[in-house]
Amino acid sequence: MTEGQTHMHDPMDALTLDGLRYVEVETSQFCNRRCQWCPNGHTLARREKNLMDWEVFTKITKELGSCGFDGFFAFHNYNEPLANPRLFDEIAQVRADVPDAKPAIYSNGDLFNRNLLEGMVEAGVKYLRITRYPRRADEEPTFDTLHTWLSKKKLLSGGIDWQYAAVRQGLSATWRDVFSGMKVEVIRPRIAGYNDRGGTAVVPRLLPVRTEPCRMTETSISVDYRGQMKMCCNVAPETGQHQEYIVGYVADFTLAELWNSPAMVDWRTRHAQADWTRSPACRTCVQALPETRR
Repeated sequence: MTEGQTHMHDPMDALTLDGLRYVEVETSQFCNRRCQWCPNGHTLARREKNLMDWEVFTKITKELGSCGFDGFFAFHNYNEPLANPRLFDEIAQVRADVPDAKPAIYSNGDLFNRNLLEGMVEAGVKYLRITRYPRRADEEPTFDTLHTWLSKKKLLSGGIDWQYAAVRQGLSATWRDVFSGMKVEVIRPRIAGYNDRGGTAVVPRLLPVRTEPCRMTETSISVDYRGQMKMCCNVAPETGQHQEYIVGYVADFTLAELWNSPAMVDWRTRHAQADWTRSPACRTCVQALPETRR
């Protein structure tokens, strides 16, 4: 923890998680891909198959449950959640401890299949996003590519009616299960629209200085597999450039203490005014709030 970033509060302090709509917990470390437009393409950080300490994970879920959190709870950050052998146990724990939360899975889809889809419906997942990354950053998305992948995964039958459309990230195929309400979105992205993750990834364009405010620090919490709460999901501490954006460890503080820490309050205030003087990594970020955070 960086000195001065957070401090313990008196137990009588009424700290809350006001404004929080989206929680991203990297419950496992491993990712099977090495995309150049992701920090994983430039470090060895996601090649080990470590899992978040279970006590740390359940500390997070119980604290969210105690405050009545009803937003989205995602099991990823820079990892591939479908490579986590404990994933369905984690979903069940979230459902038990945070009954109003909406479990969400973000995946590259390499390990996905029809059985997993059916398992997620049964487990109570509310949102599933599969991003089918191209081989090259300059490759334009096509609906044919999406259709071919859906066919390969046997997802074109059994009452699944895909709706194809252009979206902010590129092209998508979307389906909602009428019984569970789970929304499934398969996206073929346009990498040219990606950001450089605060200088830790390579994207095929020059990025101007951001002039629009950012609401990420007002609406979302991101915790990595070590239990470190970060300023936002784009922070990649393994590169060495982003150590200053670690707020603290959830094993040592409550989520509310970290959420209301001096560092988070300062970033929140500055980012609402497009002031990046205390977070220079944000200067070229073009991250928009994901649709699930609305």
